[in-house]
Amino acid sequence: MSGYQASPTIFLRPEEFAEDAESRLGRANGNTYQRKPGISNVHDGQIMIRLKKKRFIILDYGFIPNDHDHEIAKAVPHISIPNGGGTSKCATKDCPRIGVPVLLYDSEPNEPMSLYLRGGLCFSCQRNLNEKRRTQRKRKSDGLTVGEVRIGGGMPSIGSAPGNGGSRFKFNDQIVELNPDAVVINGPVDGARTRGPDYRCPEIGSDLLRIASELSHETLSLLQHSSGVQTGMEQPVVTTSSVNAMYQKAFLSVSKATFLLTQWKASWDENIAANIAQTTAAEAATASANFDSRVLDEAVASATATMHAEGFPDQLGFPGHAQGPPALGGPLPAGTMQNNNDRHVEI
Repeated sequence: MSGYQASPTIFLRPEEFAEDAESRLGRANGNTYQRKPGISNVHDGQIMIRLKKKRFIILDYGFIPNDHDHEIAKAVPHISIPNGGGTSKCATKDCPRIGVPVLLYDSEPNEPMSLYLRGGLCFSCQRNLNEKRRTQRKRKSDGLTVGEVRIGGGMPSIGSAPGNGGSRFKFNDQIVELNPDAVVINGPVDGARTRGPDYRCPEIGSDLLRIASELSHETLSLLQHSSGVQTGMEQPVVTTSSVNAMYQKAFLSVSKATFLLTQWKASWDENIAANIAQTTAAEAATASANFDSRVLDEAVASATATMHAEGFPDQLGFPGHAQGPPALGGPLPAGTMQNNNDRHVEI
């Protein structure tokens, strides 16, 4: 296999990789085929990866897209250039390789973006991380999962933060450095609900008050127990196991309360936004109706003025304003006859 040479364009013709996908890649999820070798400490080259449901992608860590490539990516759904594609460094500490590849081809572009594109890691680091996660799952390790709470350095990370002994995490495409004593709540905790159409501020607030009350009692019991305060006729036996159990119970309650508080605030914000949108729409409708009425009035007034100015015929067919009936004995308009029989005088 020859050394890496950048392709002249981001667009690959299907015949260029059809044989690789059929004969060299393999059918199992996770299979890879190196189409172009990488450059040491620079990038991982061009790699074909088999994903689930027969999907496969072709990534190029050494391709630097130009403006024309970006235009092609906008027009062709199978091609994608993520932010930083071909230029952003790997998020792993001290790794000098490119961490965001360019997607030359995706056989199923409607599926969610692969972790290789959004993880911020070079292929080698992402592969090592995937393998580490698989090993942890097999061993049923205590890795951070949805609905769990983890504290400080016990959480898996993508590297160590310099200076403070903390950890670096990828969050919304940003590298976040956490202190060693940081607490992370990853989603709903132990049955706490996420806000929804039937679970808004009133319902969330009720649950939040209940849990806060439970937390107060649990915390008081923990402090009294740990200090050996007599709570009854018998002196409590303070052990590490009993304190840990009470601590975990109180910590779980405070985690649930924290999560519900964020859900209450998010629900409140959504309600305010909906009200503002509704008010804005109503004001726009009223303004539109007033405008239409004003335009109609102005049009009628303008038309009336034009009729008078141009001497529009009156109801008798004479130009100008309508005239009253001629006086008795007075002259009649030309072309008319006076009928004296119409006159009737009572004596």
